[in-house]
Amino acid sequence: MTPQTTGYVTYDEMKGPDLDAALWSPARLPLPAGGVHMPLEPAAEQAVGEGEVRVTIPRFSLAHDTFQPADSAKYLIFSTGEFELPPDRPATFAADLAVENLGGEPEDYRQGLAAFHVFDFDVSKRVFAVCGTSTRVLALHEQLGAWGAGEPFYHVVESPYEDFGDDFVTRLRACEITLDRSASAAIWRVDGRTVYEAHGTFIPERVRIGFGIWTMLPIRDGRSRSLNGQGITARWRHFRVRGTGA
Repeated sequence: MTPQTTGYVTYDEMKGPDLDAALWSPARLPLPAGGVHMPLEPAAEQAVGEGEVRVTIPRFSLAHDTFQPADSAKYLIFSTGEFELPPDRPATFAADLAVENLGGEPEDYRQGLAAFHVFDFDVSKRVFAVCGTSTRVLALHEQLGAWGAGEPFYHVVESPYEDFGDDFVTRLRACEITLDRSASAAIWRVDGRTVYEAHGTFIPERVRIGFGIWTMLPIRDGRSRSLNGQGITARWRHFRVRGTGA
């Protein structure tokens, strides 16, 4: 990690040509019947270098007819590194993101979106993410129920009067997630503007970061509805953290 003038520390310089296996790992989602599912689209094209990772999925093909997480996640990478959240001050996680939908309907985020995640998959199953489509900027707040979390919830929030020009494509946008254990608060910001705030919410003690592409269409009548000929290309640059413990 290298320090930045803003007080951030860079998690990965992304020099390429591939992701550093010491810093990143494909997600491994436990299946109800045993074994694990790795959400890596066979058609995904990944390029790493000059500080960023780009993933292009021309057409989604990965789906599951019974287990929603395996159906929704098309490409999901977790950091191997964990970050300790101090009990007495906020910590902020950030990355620059650009998203372009390939086919589908960008106004319907359920058909395909890309995200920068901060999460505690191991203990609380809590997820905080800035995500979007070509035209929409969204905050996602979840407590995953598939692996036994109590009182699960899945919320996607938009701040309609924060005008991003219906454009998440042409330039990288600075996405920040601030977690404050002392105030039991989470704040999602994009380009310095607040998209959502959650107060009086549980904040985990340790988190990881990640990036991914997925859909959010519920399985219906025992069949996936996530494959409609659509895809996504997304870029993530400058994964960074500020205010965490060792």
